[in-house]
Amino acid sequence: MRIYLVNPPMQSNHIHATFYSQTESVDITGNPGFIPNLALPTLAALTPEDIEVEICDETVSAVDFDKDCDLVGITGYVTQARRMFELATEFRRRGKLVAMGGPFASLSPRRCRPYADILFTGEAERTWPAFLEEFRKGTHRDAYHEAEKVDVTKTPVPRMDLLHNDLYTSGVMQASRGCPFECEFCDVIVYLGRKIRYKEVDQVLREAETLYGLGYRGVFLSDDNFTANRKKATQILEALRDWNHGKQPRPVIFGTQLSIDVARSPDVLDLCADAGLRIAFVGIETPNKDALKEVKKRQNVASDLADDLHELMRHGILPMAGVIVGFDHDTTDVFEEQFAFLQEAGTPICGLGMLSAPEGTALEARLEKEGRLIANRDDFYTETNIVPKQMTQAELSHGHRWLLNRLYHPEHFLERIRTVCSHWPSGGAAHLGTTIEEAITIREGLLKSYAGLGPEFRDMPDQCFQAVRKARAPSAFAVIGQALIQYKHIVALSMKAGWWQPELATSADPWESFEAPRVRAGA
Repeated sequence: MRIYLVNPPMQSNHIHATFYSQTESVDITGNPGFIPNLALPTLAALTPEDIEVEICDETVSAVDFDKDCDLVGITGYVTQARRMFELATEFRRRGKLVAMGGPFASLSPRRCRPYADILFTGEAERTWPAFLEEFRKGTHRDAYHEAEKVDVTKTPVPRMDLLHNDLYTSGVMQASRGCPFECEFCDVIVYLGRKIRYKEVDQVLREAETLYGLGYRGVFLSDDNFTANRKKATQILEALRDWNHGKQPRPVIFGTQLSIDVARSPDVLDLCADAGLRIAFVGIETPNKDALKEVKKRQNVASDLADDLHELMRHGILPMAGVIVGFDHDTTDVFEEQFAFLQEAGTPICGLGMLSAPEGTALEARLEKEGRLIANRDDFYTETNIVPKQMTQAELSHGHRWLLNRLYHPEHFLERIRTVCSHWPSGGAAHLGTTIEEAITIREGLLKSYAGLGPEFRDMPDQCFQAVRKARAPSAFAVIGQALIQYKHIVALSMKAGWWQPELATSADPWESFEAPRVRAGA
């Protein structure tokens, strides 16, 4: 029996990339893929050894519609939905049996049902083996639903060996699932629950060792909120610290997702840095406390968010901020307020989006009652499925575009890099995550790549590294290099998609070029 598992590329505005990929930095990294999908290697690990499994990630290799197989399995998030449907339609047209599962299928089963012969909803650790057993006998059902949250201590080490590991920049592993918070717009808690479930320490170490053996020296912990349970996270971090110290002189640089309340636990931040966790995506959303309370993101209300981000930097951890505009408390002043806050905070990479209501979330239920949902909107990077409360959709879209261009103007990016360096701990070794030769190659690639963006970008890499040297913070070299790689991708993708408008970047007034009548603040 042969199974062909496919992960589609993420899409934004009909382009096979998003701000969270690195397709436009392949000239620097040499890798078309950034971080692999973890679901398909996990399914492969759950599959009996006598069944042949092949994984295709369209980010790094072309899909084979004529693959000789008994089953095609397709996974994906909402940002992959359009391509998921295209793939399923074409495979079925060619007579292939198609199974569909993953986060999008679990949250939007009614939309996926017409495209799937077999539909999986929920986590797959129990339903996938049950299906395979029935499939062998020719008695399988057309739907498998996991109503419970699975015991992740029984999850096998993913079959990462089935991937094209030489085509990714970073490896991926997972220590926990779920998040205890109740942010109104979050679909993670709908899909994976609010009770956080951790793997055993030895499981985590086996996954880390597997990735190290495959050549990865950068690894993303794809946990939804890695340090939510301080006790469990501490146990894992202590083990990773000891494991990583044994990998000198080529230790791993880890990244993950954290909530900002970890800034109030300096002992945990010390342990994160000591374990090699140097990059963290943090959902900041907005400095507007009324907006945070509105969507029940209470963990961000209690302190000064800019200082919290600086605290991460002071511990040698580079935060990358998730930012949202379009909350009900947001007026047309929010774009300038967000820009001022983010420049003060100094997070080089800001994942900017308009507030959207994913299917199944509390936000979707509330806005549906209020008649403020827009149907058939899947591109949550450049559009939204909500009707904003204190501005028009045109104003929200224009303000979002202005903020994107303003944040990624070279001068403003460099200003944030200098802020990082001003808070970064001085001294220490240069954590490159590469050999000296590889680091030199990456620097040369950065210089050539940035020169290709235009004359205003040409000197940015050296200006950033000069800021590191001036601050005498050699341990920041690797993370600043990562920020430069991501910046190049974001700017190049924006240019390709038609979002890059330099005249907006240089205008301090977001509404200088906006012709439609505006809803004034407080109106």
